[in-house]
Amino acid sequence: MRSLSSARLALAAVFAIGVFAAPAHGETLTLDQALKRALAFAPAISSAAAQGDLGAATAREARAPLYPSLSAGSEYMQAPGYSLAITNGGLSDALITLNYTAYDFGHRVAQARAALYQSEADRYGIEVARQQIVFDTTIAYYDLARARGLEREFRADSLRLKRYIEVIKALRSSGRAIANDVLRVETASNNVELSLSSAHHNTQRAAAVLGAEMGEFGGSDITIDDSNGIPEWPGNDVSHNPVLASAERGVASAEAAVRAAETERYPTFKLALSAGWEGINPPHTFRRNGGASYDGLVTMPLFDGGAISAHIDEARARLNAAKAQVRQIRFELRKQLADAEPRYRDARDQLALLDRAEPVARDNFALDWTRFLGGGSATLLEVLDAFQQYEQLRLARPDQIFAARQAAAQASLALGGHR
Repeated sequence: MRSLSSARLALAAVFAIGVFAAPAHGETLTLDQALKRALAFAPAISSAAAQGDLGAATAREARAPLYPSLSAGSEYMQAPGYSLAITNGGLSDALITLNYTAYDFGHRVAQARAALYQSEADRYGIEVARQQIVFDTTIAYYDLARARGLEREFRADSLRLKRYIEVIKALRSSGRAIANDVLRVETASNNVELSLSSAHHNTQRAAAVLGAEMGEFGGSDITIDDSNGIPEWPGNDVSHNPVLASAERGVASAEAAVRAAETERYPTFKLALSAGWEGINPPHTFRRNGGASYDGLVTMPLFDGGAISAHIDEARARLNAAKAQVRQIRFELRKQLADAEPRYRDARDQLALLDRAEPVARDNFALDWTRFLGGGSATLLEVLDAFQQYEQLRLARPDQIFAARQAAAQASLALGGHR
């Protein structure tokens, strides 16, 4: 009776071992907090914003020719060495001049529209950079959660096996176990210690990666809140993806550029108005030669060596390339979804199987251990085999949770962040 009571106490001690988590240092970081810090730090956001500002400025520059231009200028020139019939003795003027392209068959409008669409495409670059940072930070966060989960499991196994060693040594002292049994348990314990060391370094690496995403370099003690669970599948509509939207704006810009190139063949009507003074010598000019002028000019290219045709062909080639890029991006996004969705479903199915298999493996191990302690027919090899089977199932859970989260994050990135 005393032997059976001791075995039960040993069994109770083994299964009373709690789950030991890594010590927390400072605050517990949530996923939303990590994303905010990463977005605030990321240089890619500033770079994309600068590109967006450049595109907006280019669009304003392209719109400027739609309006009249007003300029002022003054000139004084003397050429005593030249013929008076040519130089008229000199030139002096002070003029305000207005120039305006009255009609050009839509050439300026097409150029402005092309620049506007390109500006919109550049603005989408900010969202593209943002979504990539969100994805990278989310994966780093979930990878740290996985690494900490595995480390907890190995730490718990290490403590369990150390207790088992003490139990087996006690059984050997009473003659119920042999030296080989102690060696087997110590070998299993050493293997777990190796795995625990590797898991600990993986946790430090994952913490360093997450810290780098947030601009916190050198830190390996980040504590996170892993209570988010597994996100739902975000869907399959890629129309909101900013990369795709930017490429579609690029197509619109290329279409407008084709229109602008085609209108180079058409006539252009320009007006020029001036007011001020223009004459020979300054005193006489500013006393008597004040006035105004107007000028109308119609130009039309007749032969340019094929330059306009080349411009049109270049614009059409860019349009075809832009359309091909849209098709390629849509294909890549759908391929990403086609890859991520089965992985997500598989991980969820694996987790459901683990929910059913873990209790069975735990009970099987407990039964073998109890039979071994009670002097039944179970051998230590059977006990260790049952322990390893139970261990494998528990270690599979963090990996499957990460796989589901990773697939959902990849799908969210493909959809443009609509989680």
